[in-house]
Amino acid sequence: MPHLNWESLGGIITTNISSVSWSANRIDNFARGTDNALYHRWWNGNTWRGWESLGGIITSEPVAVSWAANRIDVFAKGQDNAVWHRWWNGSAWGGWESLGGIITSNISAVCWGPNRIDLFARGQDNALWHKWWNGSAWGGWESLGGIITSDPTAVSWGANRLDIFAKGQNGAMWHRWWNGSAWGGWEDLGGIITSNVTAECWGPNRIDCFAKGQDNALWHKWWNGSTWGGWESLAGVIIGDPTVISWGANRLDVFAKGTDSAVWHRWWNGSAWGGWETLGGVITSEISATAWSANRLDLFVRGTNNAMFHKYWNGSKWGPGAASQTLTVHIKILANPTRFTVTQMFDEMRTIFAGAGVTVVLGSTETLNVALPAIAPLNDIDTGSCTMGSVSAEQTALSNNRNNAAANHIVVYMCRSVTRTAGSLNGCASFPAGRPMAVVASYASRYTFAHEVGHVLGLNHVSDSNRLMTGGGTDNITNPPPDLIASEITTMLASNLTV
Repeated sequence: MPHLNWESLGGIITTNISSVSWSANRIDNFARGTDNALYHRWWNGNTWRGWESLGGIITSEPVAVSWAANRIDVFAKGQDNAVWHRWWNGSAWGGWESLGGIITSNISAVCWGPNRIDLFARGQDNALWHKWWNGSAWGGWESLGGIITSDPTAVSWGANRLDIFAKGQNGAMWHRWWNGSAWGGWEDLGGIITSNVTAECWGPNRIDCFAKGQDNALWHKWWNGSTWGGWESLAGVIIGDPTVISWGANRLDVFAKGTDSAVWHRWWNGSAWGGWETLGGVITSEISATAWSANRLDLFVRGTNNAMFHKYWNGSKWGPGAASQTLTVHIKILANPTRFTVTQMFDEMRTIFAGAGVTVVLGSTETLNVALPAIAPLNDIDTGSCTMGSVSAEQTALSNNRNNAAANHIVVYMCRSVTRTAGSLNGCASFPAGRPMAVVASYASRYTFAHEVGHVLGLNHVSDSNRLMTGGGTDNITNPPPDLIASEITTMLASNLTV
C-alpha cells in the first residue's frame, strides 16, 4: 500500500475542527487551542495564513457558517454554558457576544438564505432548543421539545426549510422539520445508532443521513422527496461520528475514522456506492470536510501531535500524493538526549518531511562505545566554524563511524554537547565530502534533529519562527510543528540523498 500523505498545518488544538468555505478556493478553519481560546487558520487562494487567536474561553467545539461571500459566523459554548458568537463582516472581526441559553451539547448552525442563521442545541432538560437570526435581530431561545441524547444536526435543502436530527432515548434517530410556516412534530425514523447523526442535502427535497450502528458499521437513511428509505448498511468498522459532504447533485462522500485510526472513505457516484478506501493518517479527531467547487474536497483532522492536518481531492487524485522520494537516516548514539527521546525527535522529522513528499526510513540505530579512546573525545564535539564546506578534525573522525550507511544515507550522531568557535550549539550539519552527517546535542530541542537534517539536504536558515529552518533557534518555533515552504521542498526533493 502506498504511503498516504497528509499536510501538517501546525497548531496545537484540543477540539474537532470546523471548516467553512465562503467562495471558490477559500477555506476557513476553526478549533480550540490549549488556552481554551478560539483559533483560526485560513487558505486565501494562494497560501495558508498562520494561526490567529480570536480569544474567548470556549468549552465546546466551535461551529462556523457562512451566509454570503466574505462573511463568517462562529459559535461555541462558553464557560457559563451559554452560546457565544463572533463574526467576520468582510473587513474585521466583531467582538464576542453572548446569545444566552444554557446548553449541554455542541451547537449545530445552518444558513438557509442570505443574512439568516438558525442555531440548535440540547438544553438542560435534554430537549432541543432553537435560536435564530432573522437579518436584523436575534430571536429568543425556543424549546422544540423532545428528549435527545446526542448533539443535534441541522440541514436545509431550500429557502425557509429546516430539518433537524438527533438520537432519542430509545437509540433511534428522531426528526423535526420547519416547512416554512410551522414546525412538524417529532418523528421516529428508527434504527439503533451509536453516534451523532451527520446529514447532507445534495438537492431540493433530498436528505441523506448517516450514523454508526450497534455493529460499528456505517448506516444510511435517505429522504427522496416523498418518503424515507429504509436503513441500509454501508459496512465497515468505524470509530466515532461519520462526516458527509456533497460537491454536486447526486454525489455523496462519507468519511470516518477506522479501527487503525486512519481516515476511511466511501462515495456515492450517482448510481452506486464505491467500496471503502483508506486515506491514511493517524487521527485523534473526527473529520471535517468542505467542498468549495464541483469535484473538490478538502479534509481536516487533528493528528497525534495535536496539530491540524489536511488532505484534498483535486478532481482526479488525492493530495498530497504518495511520498515520491525516500531518505534513509542512521542514528549513532554517544549520549542519549535529556529533553526528548531519540524516537520523539525522529518521529517529528518523519512527520514534517512526509508533508514535503519525503518518506524518512530509519536505516539503523547503533550505540557507540564512549569508553573507547577514539570515541570518548567526540562525545563533546568541536565543529570549528560549523559552516558548510568546512569541517573540524573531530567531525572528520566521527564521520568514520558509518556502519550500515550507504554513501547517500545521512548519519546523525547524538552527542553530549556540540560547540563551535563562537560557543555552544544544539547541532551542526557541516560534513566531510561524501559523508553526509549531522551532530545533535543531548540538550537539543524537539525539532533540532529535523532542522539539522534539513541543512544536510541543502536548506538554509530563514528569519521566520514558524518554519523548521528558523535561524532563531528551534526552541523558539512559534507554530509547532514547523513549516516547510514550497521552495524548500523543491530543494529537498532535488537532493541526491532523497531517492
